[in-house]
Amino acid sequence: MLRFLVVLFAAVAVIAATTASIAGTIGRERLNEARPLSETEMAGLLTTMIKGRPGVSALRVEAGDVVFRAGGRDIRMGLAPLGAQFNALPDAKSRQAAYDKLTQRITEAVAGQLSVKTEAERARFIGALIPVMKHRSYVEQFAAMARKKGDPNARLLYVPLEGDIIVAAGLDLPKITRFVSVGEGGLYGMSDKDVLRAALDNWVRRVDKFEIHDFGKLRKFHFGEGDYNASILLLENPWKYIPDLPLNVAIAMPSRDLLAFGDADDAEVVAALRALTKAPDGGFPVSKQLYKLGPQGLVVIP
Repeated sequence: MLRFLVVLFAAVAVIAATTASIAGTIGRERLNEARPLSETEMAGLLTTMIKGRPGVSALRVEAGDVVFRAGGRDIRMGLAPLGAQFNALPDAKSRQAAYDKLTQRITEAVAGQLSVKTEAERARFIGALIPVMKHRSYVEQFAAMARKKGDPNARLLYVPLEGDIIVAAGLDLPKITRFVSVGEGGLYGMSDKDVLRAALDNWVRRVDKFEIHDFGKLRKFHFGEGDYNASILLLENPWKYIPDLPLNVAIAMPSRDLLAFGDADDAEVVAALRALTKAPDGGFPVSKQLYKLGPQGLVVIP
């Protein structure tokens, strides 16, 4: 049985879920070194910024985040995404500038100057979350758009799935789908892992049933308006509902609204699926590759 829920949650669990105290500190001079920061070093760097500030308590590492309490609420900072952001910067000067910006954000958070969302806003944010299948090229597109808007450190919140596919946390809004950035959930009291989990939980509840449409030797999944058909693949085991499922299943998902499959042992089926990967994607590409359904999930078909 496929367990995409387990795969997705495992991909965002970056440190053991148990709570631990932070052992030491690291000074900003570490950022002058070219070698990448480890998550342990990132935790030490954050400790340097946070430890000893008036009004701060309960400083700890918890489920991949540095967490501290200030102003009557917990503030979470993800170690993996922050480390990735620092490690992606080209030189010591830019890392030092990022350090200053992060220090300022911590100061604002401790002082209660960051905008904290109301319970109603939090409920709307959580309720709109869904997991959206995207092509991995969108990671850089998202960063480029953020840079144009004056936010050079913004990064897309996503996890890799297989091949050229990623799964991003999206907000399914009335007129658009807006994608969530790393750390954005913090204003709602949520870690990045919380956001991804809520998106997937929403999707499982939303897709209470779906349809299968036949097109010759190919079949396609369909749900609702069809906008997110590809994300049906993220359900725990949608294949158990498919009658006469071939022994070997080939899958194409060229765009977010198309999830097609057929017999991987039939050359005509494979050719038809490959043709689908070359069709227009409507500006919402997912994958140009074909996949085979294996015991542990998807495997790219060469």
